[in-house]
Amino acid sequence: MNKYGHLAKSHWQQHLPTRYATLENPTEFFESLGRQVEAEVSDLQAILAGTDPARETYPEKVARLATARRSAEEVVMSQLVWSHDPELPLDQAREEWEQTRPSDENLVTWAERMQDSPDLMPSSVELEQMAKDWAVPTSFLEGLVATEPPREYLRANAEVLTEAATIRFLRELR
Repeated sequence: MNKYGHLAKSHWQQHLPTRYATLENPTEFFESLGRQVEAEVSDLQAILAGTDPARETYPEKVARLATARRSAEEVVMSQLVWSHDPELPLDQAREEWEQTRPSDENLVTWAERMQDSPDLMPSSVELEQMAKDWAVPTSFLEGLVATEPPREYLRANAEVLTEAATIRFLRELR
């Protein structure tokens, strides 16, 4: 059983004992769940990490990949392992959140402003914070500014935006 299976098993034993007790074969269940979590974390990490930017140093790459891994684990574990008891069912809560969340068009507007006035480009610290807030890699924001028109970049990277929206939604559930 991998680490995700062990984490899930421990969580269920502690927080969902009734649900755990109904499992016919807990070992098989958590081995399978662990493999599923591992595969989805790996897939999401690749999307979140993106491609290697030009002139990226080794420490920057390690940090980018580690951040993508942590974010992917947070999303996947929230979806598949941790229990949530929101006031609304998860699908209804997501629908409500989608109606009130900041529009991805805000990123287009920001990128267009940066293209018009490059001297307004935020510092690397500010860019990292923006990336964290939007749950996208900094390379995504840099690519957005570098592409004209930025809206095309968003269309070409719709998967990243979809996953980022899921991460932001799950953050708000906590």
